[in-house]
Amino acid sequence: MKILKVLALCGALLISAHAISDADIEPVMSQKVAEAVNIMRSSIPKDAKPAKIFALFDGYFDYKMMAKLSLAKHYASLSPAQIAEFDKAFEAHLKRSFIEKLSLYTDQDMKVLSKQSPSDKRRVLKTQVIGEQKNYDIDFKFYPNGSDWRIYDVDIVGVSLIQTYRSQLGDVTQSLGFDELIKRLNSTVINSGE
Repeated sequence: MKILKVLALCGALLISAHAISDADIEPVMSQKVAEAVNIMRSSIPKDAKPAKIFALFDGYFDYKMMAKLSLAKHYASLSPAQIAEFDKAFEAHLKRSFIEKLSLYTDQDMKVLSKQSPSDKRRVLKTQVIGEQKNYDIDFKFYPNGSDWRIYDVDIVGVSLIQTYRSQLGDVTQSLGFDELIKRLNSTVINSGE
């Protein structure tokens, strides 16, 4: 399961502030996923791979939207300074998590299956990680941001990354407060029970 998160984050991080039109989601992402898989399989030192992958995808993710959706109702109660602090800590946590999981990558492949349009304002890019024993579905969810489309969520085997964070972050915020949430985002521990 950790390798799925690596590949999903890899794909997600590959797509972050670059403009992408609706028509280009599938072909551009197919190319970026193939480039990311090639980077992962290359002889490039492991510690250099994350930067190369971030360079591919970073512009397609809407980290601010992901942060806002992850904190849900608690986001509106934050001051502008707290929002800036949370957005920065959340993005750094996602990237740190990706880097940690990148070391688990063995030799899986990832392919783009199709793009779906569940509504006028939503697109889902269906991908699949090809494992030795089993294949795993990973869906990248896009929304329109002006004239381009940005990733706002990733479903890994049917589990939303944003909903998972929303549950964890909401619990910590409600029981321990904003300062503890930031402290945990800046470490690797989020769950309120940890």
